This record gives sequence, structure tokens and C-alpha cells, in this order.
Amino acid sequence: MNSSQLNGSTKGFGISLAVSVVFSALLVVVKETNEGLMKLMKTVTVHHWVTHSLVFVGLFLVLGFVLSKSNDGKGVNVSDEGLLKTVIGSNVLGAAIIAAFYLAEL
Repeated sequence: MNSSQLNGSTKGFGISLAVSVVFSALLVVVKETNEGLMKLMKTVTVHHWVTHSLVFVGLFLVLGFVLSKSNDGKGVNVSDEGLLKTVIGSNVLGAAIIAAFYLAEL
């Protein structure tokens, strides 16, 4: 079994990216279908996309720092290949969620 070439921060922030991307895609769907949330996001900052971006970055950073410190500072227990597959898969899933939502709106 190969030892990991990635440190705890890389693993933690990699998993954080995967979670944040899917959350962001779901947020697109929810805010586009929930007028109250869209209105709230527009009032928090100058534009709903600015608020969306701040939520994404905030989730990514907080989750990344927490996950980086897990497992006695070794980060999430995931193989290098597993992390790569998770990050790629989450981005494909996020894109599919958004594409399916807007295609259904046609």
C-alpha cells in the first residue's frame, strides 16, 4: 500500500472543496426557486451572487480548517486517489445539478 503524498491540509481542503461545490450547486437551485431566499441574499450584499460567493468561501474555509485538523492533524483518512476522485466527482455532480435544473426550466 502506497503512503500518501498529501498532507492533512491538502486532504482537509480537498474534501471541503468537494462538499462546498455540491452545496453551491444546491444553493443555486434553492435560491432560484425560493423568492424569499433570493430576496434575502440580495439584501445581504449588493447582489445575490456576491452573497452566494461569500457563503461558498466561508463554508470552504471553515470546513477546510476543521477537516485539516481532524485525525490528529493528519486530515481526513482518504487516499490520494480517493481524494482526486471525490473532487472530480463533486464537480461533475455540481455541474449536473445546475445543468439539470436549468434544462428543466426550459
